[in-house]
Amino acid sequence: MYFKNSSPHHWFLSLFLLVLSCNYSWAQGEQDAPTGNLSTPQEAAFQHIYYLQEDQYNLDKSAEALLGKGKSISAESRERAIKLKQILDGKGLILRPDLIPDDPDYIDSVSGNHVYVPFPKHMAHIYLIRPTIGKNKRNRKLANFWRYSKESYELIPQLHREVYPLGSHLILEMLPKGGATFFGLKSWQYLAIFCLIGIAILLHFITWRLLNIIFRLLARTKLGKDHFDPEIIKKISRIISYMVVAFIIFIFIPVIMLPVGISYYLLAALKVFNTFFSVLLFLNLVELARSYFEKIVEKTESKSDDQLLPIFIRILKSFIIVGGCIHILDVFDVDLTALIAGLSIGGLALALAAQDTVKNLIGSVMIYADRPFKIGDFISSGEIVGTVEDIGFRSSRIRTADSSLISVPNGSLVDMTVNNMGSMTYRRFNTTIGLAYYTPPAMIEKFIEGLKAINTAHPLTMNDKYFIHLNNMGASSLDVMFMVFFDTTSYAEDLKAKEALILNVLKLAEALEVHIAFPSTSVYVESMPEKKGQMPNYNNETMDQSTQNYQEFIKKLINDKS
Repeated sequence: MYFKNSSPHHWFLSLFLLVLSCNYSWAQGEQDAPTGNLSTPQEAAFQHIYYLQEDQYNLDKSAEALLGKGKSISAESRERAIKLKQILDGKGLILRPDLIPDDPDYIDSVSGNHVYVPFPKHMAHIYLIRPTIGKNKRNRKLANFWRYSKESYELIPQLHREVYPLGSHLILEMLPKGGATFFGLKSWQYLAIFCLIGIAILLHFITWRLLNIIFRLLARTKLGKDHFDPEIIKKISRIISYMVVAFIIFIFIPVIMLPVGISYYLLAALKVFNTFFSVLLFLNLVELARSYFEKIVEKTESKSDDQLLPIFIRILKSFIIVGGCIHILDVFDVDLTALIAGLSIGGLALALAAQDTVKNLIGSVMIYADRPFKIGDFISSGEIVGTVEDIGFRSSRIRTADSSLISVPNGSLVDMTVNNMGSMTYRRFNTTIGLAYYTPPAMIEKFIEGLKAINTAHPLTMNDKYFIHLNNMGASSLDVMFMVFFDTTSYAEDLKAKEALILNVLKLAEALEVHIAFPSTSVYVESMPEKKGQMPNYNNETMDQSTQNYQEFIKKLINDKS
């Protein structure tokens, strides 16, 4: 993915082959010589370029396009004519005469003056004008020729230093001007290309290993230890090395003075190359930051940062990729204003056609804003019961008890009633124990006291919060409310605690010989002899025995708790 098996010389050799393959396609054909009258913007711009070609070399006529007709040609103007051509070639700017206005009275639509800017995006300060001549205002009139403006003339040295930085302009002056030509390039240009490739390979070899050592040392410091992925660090050092090499080539390619058509595409390829690896660099930096923050997030108790971190990473990566694509389009002079306008209209149509997707996206925003649940919570919503595993842009994924995975659209989930059992602070056990109507009040009181003792003895129940009372006379039983609370949120512990309580309730009823009524209606005819003995006989002897059994039961509860 990151060109692990590719070496830098493959890239540079490919660029060199591109130069050779494209050379003839950009060789200029036979062109008529300019008229020399500079009467139009086309004539002025063409004369400057035409007389700097090797076969038609004439510095005086080239410099005339910078000064205008009737001006004396100096050594400075000749030098600046050459430098302006070197600026255009170094930036890969192709001056096409057929696209320049051939109208002596051409007027710029923006300024309303006789001005023409050949490259408004790349060099807005280099432009042609139709000057006015005359010593005073009364006698001033438009000249019958075009030339480069005075501001353009004065800016040429500064622009030349910008196009040829880091002393590369000195190398340019030392390079030979002539020489034998092979396949459209001079012999010294071939030598310069191979030297540049060799320097680039050596620079990559040194830079990559040096950066790798530096980053590994930083990763072993107290700040980075056990937080950074070493593989990501290795990728970052390699990418930065490629970018450094591409930057050096970008600076020194103009010095070789390749044909302008080749320079244009070669420099554009280097810009795209640098943009591509810049995107890779930032994506890997985001991954490096992710590996660092994941270690920190794991140590926090809150789970909101666990679910926000992946979303933030996705959004950041999307912005990086979109920014890279926009920059690549800008390299090829794509009109971004028209593109954005077209995307806006298309986006409106897409939004109308994808209302459900937009609804789900808004739903995901609402989930993060309201926080009805978070990753790891156990929720129930309608027929959906399970643990939240992921909250995405469009849907949330919930793992059910039988290990299946359900994807629920966030737009629908927001409209549903969600019971978040993962946010509970305790669990409740609420039931009704029905006693037979023939149970004596004294036994009921002892039974209720025993229930309270059972609640107190259990290790998970909250002793300061419970409701155990005789609270209703039902159709077939005397109802005792038994509502207790467990100091746990675990479903498994909740089941175990309920089981222990229910067993102790049954043991208590057995010890007191209290009958728990069925949820049905019982009809007793007490006067019929054959029905005698059906109900328990609560006399003093049985009451004493029940009391003794009850005391032994309570004593056992206390011993078990201790």
